[in-house]
Amino acid sequence: MDFKLAGFDVKLGHGGIREVEFYTQIHQLIAAGREPFLRIPQTLGALDALLEMGRISEPVRNDLTAAYRFLRQLEHRLQMVDDAQTHTLPEQEDGQKRIACFSGFDNVEALTRSLKAHLDRVSAHYDQLLPDSPDGNAALNEAQLIALLEQLGFEAPATMAALIEGWRRGRYRSLRTARARGLLEKTLKPLLEAFSKTAQPDRALTRFDSFLSQLPAGIQLFSLFHSNPSLFRLIARIMGIAPVLAENLAKRPQLVDALLDPTFFAPLPSREELRDDLRRTLKRARDYQDILDMVRRWTDERKFQLGVQALEAISDVRETSLSMTDLADAVLAELLPLVEADYQKRHGTFKEGALCIVSMGKFGSRELSFGSDLDLVFLYSVEEGATLSSGPKAVSPSRYYSGLGQALVTAITVLTLEGRLWEVDTRLRPSGSAGPLVVTLQTFVDYYREAAWTWEHMALTRARVTATPDDLAQKVQQAITRTLTSERDQKALRPAVAEMRHRLAQEFPVTNPWSLKHVRGGLMDLEFIVQYLLLREGARHPQIFTPRLDDCLDRLVTAKALDPDDGRVLKQAHSLYHAVQSLLRLTLGDNPDEDGFVPELRAALARATAFERFEDMRQSMLDMQACVFSIYHKIVERSIA
Repeated sequence: MDFKLAGFDVKLGHGGIREVEFYTQIHQLIAAGREPFLRIPQTLGALDALLEMGRISEPVRNDLTAAYRFLRQLEHRLQMVDDAQTHTLPEQEDGQKRIACFSGFDNVEALTRSLKAHLDRVSAHYDQLLPDSPDGNAALNEAQLIALLEQLGFEAPATMAALIEGWRRGRYRSLRTARARGLLEKTLKPLLEAFSKTAQPDRALTRFDSFLSQLPAGIQLFSLFHSNPSLFRLIARIMGIAPVLAENLAKRPQLVDALLDPTFFAPLPSREELRDDLRRTLKRARDYQDILDMVRRWTDERKFQLGVQALEAISDVRETSLSMTDLADAVLAELLPLVEADYQKRHGTFKEGALCIVSMGKFGSRELSFGSDLDLVFLYSVEEGATLSSGPKAVSPSRYYSGLGQALVTAITVLTLEGRLWEVDTRLRPSGSAGPLVVTLQTFVDYYREAAWTWEHMALTRARVTATPDDLAQKVQQAITRTLTSERDQKALRPAVAEMRHRLAQEFPVTNPWSLKHVRGGLMDLEFIVQYLLLREGARHPQIFTPRLDDCLDRLVTAKALDPDDGRVLKQAHSLYHAVQSLLRLTLGDNPDEDGFVPELRAALARATAFERFEDMRQSMLDMQACVFSIYHKIVERSIA
């Protein structure tokens, strides 16, 4: 191939690092579903595994391994010379001589010959993966394209054809090379056929156009499509019925690389394994801003993975919620010490001080779904007699930990070039928005003993200590348990719960049955039933407390505090509501309207809830709402004037 050393990108250039990685990943993607032995993240290890399994020949393995080592070593030396994350060889002759000498070559010509030999071998193997570029006669002309689109059922075939003609002319950066456009032509017809099978093909194709407009390069994507046609259907489904995922993919097109990972459709690892992986990732960060960006990229990849798995019904809602919660737990556990380290540069430390994070709401009950906020409460503990921190900008304990808590919230919510991690809600802290962001454990205990409203005690039933040193975590959990199991005024409890629910019903008058949080007989009524019973029975049955609602229902039935038939209905309703709400948030956001339920979404809702037909699922949901409201009225509102 033609080659010029000056300005060559050893990572993205033809025959470079990325092509070795892509060659390896495409073979893994094709075979690793059936052969778990191939699910190896390291490129060289994966090449060895592919050889061992007979997927590639020994000469191919040897060529790619030698080239990868050579290119990686050259990349590292480029970065050492420039002290920057560069992959590009110098434009100037002096710089070329320096890197040639640093790489052990007598002159630039020797480096060029060796580099070109490796690139040629990589290119030869890589090009065998790709289809031949079609000649001009193979491509549909515009009239033929319009006819095809009309035949496939697109509503505005001329408009869609004009959009595709823009791709062909290289309107976007990802399609500016002849090679990329050639691959587009090869995959265009099956791609359009996949979009035609969605409920609204024009909308799906338009979303795909938005995705292409932000994709940095198109060769890998269309090569991947050609080698694995089943991905047509997946991309079409994402673009067709999951705008949340489609928007995420358009904003972060590099997420498509996640589809190359052979473990993409496998369950997420455990919380500890996630922490280990994130910790290794963040070790490469150069500064604090890099940490914030890298943790967002890492997290978004896994959110996207969970979203696709939910859309494809690969995992059920309970598994997805637990994984989403584990993901958030892992991020907080690894992010907090890094935020602390940055904060300590200015304000120092306290000898025995520590910050405690209490997760509340859906985060506390391990039921996070797509679009969920993180409900957080911050507590702190510090050695007796401490007055000022040890840093150059010394502050009091209360100011120190309020600042640290705010720094963590900012690290989670600030909008960087890579987006934000989650929204954070801290209004469940003592005294709500009017109170300080962070309080001592004793202040927390005193508040719940003397000043907290009934609804705040209800919210506390879902509290879970997160990302906290073990000794402090134990003290906080003991304090929460003591609060929840204390004796209560039974005569005042039920009216207070009923009055709170009545006020919320007036504030959010909902008749749409798909607004599952506020509709009568929906999630809020169900949660009020459980939380009321927990507070009513807590002093007599302290064992009933656990953050997950389904587990609470089981324990309430065992304690004979809830009728077994009612418990069964409530568990079934909660499972159904949670599955429907999670999928609707992924596809339509927070305000679902049944008029917007395209046929493919209706089928997905039925599949996610184990019904054969959407109509049966819908009727079951309505029946459940009536039953839950009846149980709510029987348990909470009976005999209340």
